[in-house]
Amino acid sequence: MSLFRSLVRRYKEKYDLVGILFIGPPIIYLFLIIIYPLITIFPASFQEYVPSSQSFVFVGLKQFQRLFADKLFWLSIKTTFVFAGFTVILHLLLAWALALLLNTRWWPSRRVRNLFRAVLLFPWIFSPAACALLWGILYHPRGFLSYFSQQLLHTRIGFLSDPKVALWSVLLVNGWNWYPFYMIILLGGLQSIDRSLYESSEIDGANRFQSFFHITLPLMTPLMMMIVIIDFIGTFIVFDLVWIMTKGGPLRTTYLISFFLYEKGLMTYKLGYASAVSVFMALFLSAFVAVYLILYLRRSKV
Repeated sequence: MSLFRSLVRRYKEKYDLVGILFIGPPIIYLFLIIIYPLITIFPASFQEYVPSSQSFVFVGLKQFQRLFADKLFWLSIKTTFVFAGFTVILHLLLAWALALLLNTRWWPSRRVRNLFRAVLLFPWIFSPAACALLWGILYHPRGFLSYFSQQLLHTRIGFLSDPKVALWSVLLVNGWNWYPFYMIILLGGLQSIDRSLYESSEIDGANRFQSFFHITLPLMTPLMMMIVIIDFIGTFIVFDLVWIMTKGGPLRTTYLISFFLYEKGLMTYKLGYASAVSVFMALFLSAFVAVYLILYLRRSKV
């Protein structure tokens, strides 16, 4: 009993047991929802599902060979890269602009600033499905935005029916839905910066732009790195919002990799092929995060 107490005392001194208890459930959830399914689908990616016998047959690398030769797969990858890349840029621009605005001192009162912040958080209360339905009404050929484009440009824009516009229309909705989340993260980072740093820079004659690029931006870089990683991975696997609005059309201009996975796995029951797609996505996103972290760590050491 004394040995057990000494071990507990030693661990209390070395580790925060309360913190471990708090992070324990999320770790278990992460394992059950993400890690365990990945472990399960990895062997399935080397097999072919036979519906007649409801069994898997080992086929080696055949699924990956089919995957790399599939033109529809590469089309979905290209579309997803465009969608994810520009969504991250849009989120960063909106989040930075609004976070800097909320962090300024010119607000007449704290109550006014809090009210404005609450208004900016409004899009975040909608689920992606609700956003898709709401903006689907606005994008309707007889909706407000179509009428506005008719009055302004003398032509009705097919926001969801024109292949040249559809992807950007959906991208705008996704950006509108999620920018408040990243705005709040950046605002928290800005408010954690010691004000004395800015006061010292003002004494040295630095203007606001110099203070931003030499104080704010370097201190916010780790936070921005986290935002880019989270946003890119989250956008890379977007499904519900785009599916409700366009279902991958028109002419597959909004056909994402998540649609490809959905069709192969749940519509045609090519479970081995779908597992290969999932493994490829997991490896690619892991490699992206690893490369990003390595580049950042190298830069931080310089």
